[in-house]
Amino acid sequence: MRHKTPAAFPTLWLALSLLIMLITLTSCATQKPVEEVVTTDASRSSALPPGAEAVAKEPKLPARDADIEAAGDRIAEAITHLNAKRREAALRALNQSETALNRALRTHARDNSLSVSLRTTLKDLDAAERAVQRGSLDATKQLATINKNLDGLDVGRAQQQEAAQTDAAQ
Repeated sequence: MRHKTPAAFPTLWLALSLLIMLITLTSCATQKPVEEVVTTDASRSSALPPGAEAVAKEPKLPARDADIEAAGDRIAEAITHLNAKRREAALRALNQSETALNRALRTHARDNSLSVSLRTTLKDLDAAERAVQRGSLDATKQLATINKNLDGLDVGRAQQQEAAQTDAAQ
């Protein structure tokens, strides 16, 4: 036995659909845009309250050695080249880093602890360079460790010791 659909059913369905569409359209159209009013004090020339003093502190940065900084920059450059699969450019950057570290070693020859650290870094750099030449996947990690170790070198203490030795010699 088949159910007969009343003739009014499609008309009712159409009327309900139109009613829902009409409600949706009118609710969207009746929303007004939000207006925001900001009031400022025209006599105020600064964001600071009157009488407040700005706090400026001299940063306490470690002493900087240009050769060690250059070596670290070249190692970072080599890491970037390796990530871009440019091995020859990475090897050139590592060569420049080695040159800068050798200059730093000559500069700080009197400070035994810094010299030992720089020699160790040069040995690690040589091992990382061989890893790059072999195409080792671990080379980037080795270079990142070397770069982190370079950042930790206490050049300021070494410069103070060298200055004290120079003053004592005079």
